[in-house]
Amino acid sequence: MIKFFRKIRYDLMKQNKMGKYFKYAIGEIILVMIGILLALQVNNWNNNRLEAKEEKEVIEKLHADFKENKKILKQFLIGVKGSSKSQQILMNLIGASKEELYKHNLDSLLYVSFGATEMAFADNTIKNIMQSGKLNLLKNEKIADLLYQWNTLSEIRKTRITKYDSWSNDKYIPYLLDKISFKQMDMYSGYSWAGKSRVKPDYYPLFQDITFENYVDNYLWYARQVMERCEDTDQLIDEIIEATKPNDK
Repeated sequence: MIKFFRKIRYDLMKQNKMGKYFKYAIGEIILVMIGILLALQVNNWNNNRLEAKEEKEVIEKLHADFKENKKILKQFLIGVKGSSKSQQILMNLIGASKEELYKHNLDSLLYVSFGATEMAFADNTIKNIMQSGKLNLLKNEKIADLLYQWNTLSEIRKTRITKYDSWSNDKYIPYLLDKISFKQMDMYSGYSWAGKSRVKPDYYPLFQDITFENYVDNYLWYARQVMERCEDTDQLIDEIIEATKPNDK
């Protein structure tokens, strides 16, 4: 093809038809420019098609991740609420008589009151988006905004849970070490070493101690803070699930 155009230009120059030559040269330039523009347009169309496909895949993964996160959060909240319920019962027993106090299974209440605060969300997709700088891949501004909110709320929630754990592990449990039997309390976990303590601890003095009341009170306060952030998280998860819902559903 190139040889063909060169031959035409050579023949025009040879025939001394410079006017026609220049017209032809301009036409050739225009054709080349049109070819380049068409190539760019095809390339842009192909890139847009690939980006749209990638965006769709990312949104589908986000939808699946946050449906799983909904379940994970639900289980976590069950644990925190169960722990808080036991803490509330313990609070109500502070100052009670021995007769009233020993109507309750104190070891069981104490065991449940500690609860578990581990929670691992399915967040690989959102981490990949943020770390690779592909957030601009999402043309849906609502989804992008919700993901920013998720990151912000995650930091707040993490801080609350860390404080909740620290209060339990660094303050509350050390305070109880010489006042209750962890061996008896652990019977409700099914551990092989757990069982009745031969020391036979008396829990009555513990429930007459204002310090214990303050520890329980602060534990309940931290739990309330965690639950509030988790309730906010649950609402945000619902919004993300709705925003990423496939159009064909």
